[in-house]
Amino acid sequence: MIATGIGLLAYLGAALFTDAPRLRQALLSLGWIGGGAVLSLSLLNYWLRFARWQYYMTGLGHRLPAAAHFLAYLSGFALTVSPAKAGEAVRSLYLHEHGVPHAETIAAVFVERLLDLLSVVVLASLIVLEQRAYWPVLIGVSGFALLLLLIAGHPALPDRLQALAQRHSGLVHRPLRTFAALLHTSRRLLQPKLLLLGLVIGLLSWAAEGVGFHLICHSLGGNLELTVDIGIYGIAVVAGCAAFFMPAGIGGMEVVMTSLLVGHGSSLAVAVIATLLCRLATLWFAVLIGLAATAVLESSPGLRPLRTLP
Repeated sequence: MIATGIGLLAYLGAALFTDAPRLRQALLSLGWIGGGAVLSLSLLNYWLRFARWQYYMTGLGHRLPAAAHFLAYLSGFALTVSPAKAGEAVRSLYLHEHGVPHAETIAAVFVERLLDLLSVVVLASLIVLEQRAYWPVLIGVSGFALLLLLIAGHPALPDRLQALAQRHSGLVHRPLRTFAALLHTSRRLLQPKLLLLGLVIGLLSWAAEGVGFHLICHSLGGNLELTVDIGIYGIAVVAGCAAFFMPAGIGGMEVVMTSLLVGHGSSLAVAVIATLLCRLATLWFAVLIGLAATAVLESSPGLRPLRTLP
């Protein structure tokens, strides 16, 4: 909670320090309706991704009342500001008490992150042809994502790891068994139907936040086409993913987004404010929602019992 407050204050302070009058002008131009639209698009992103998550849990044989499950899913956002967003796996603590193994939840988080990465790569390709400087990043991230997809989808690898674990004892036995279980569950979630559905939902959800970024830029006087702004947002997210060990891609995403806006004719002050407002409306808005969901879960008697499908 303290780290979140410091982060929010740092972003707001940076925006005010950059150009307070222009920030005020941008907020007035957005207005309540525009600001609400930007936040609503972020909410749409979260809801679509939850729908995909719920579909994954059903596919694994678990069902939970939608409202309670939604809170458990959102609780992961409280730790979005962690390297590679690994903290989002905290939702496994809530689901495990109701019958969902830790390995299945963590595997679902892995598949979710992987498909989100592939989705933003597609969105980034909207303008990547004219941004040659970012080709190495896009190619590198794409190659890494495809490699993970091949590993996770390999039909024989989980069984080989399981057999290897049975032949060894000591420190390597448990990690090998756990990794085998993760790969087995991941492969179930990467079957063609689920893979296609996950990619489509990923494209729609991240494009929604790209539209929100476009509204912010428009409020600051930007006149770029919608597809260009979505492409800029996509490249920035990819850059944030490339900064693997940085919490939520902080630093890498901001630098790339600001640079791309400047490269498309925005002043530095406008680009910085647009970037900061975008991150407040996406990253930090998600963190606040996650903290609120966690507070509700912790103050309630607990989630209703999970039922396993026959």
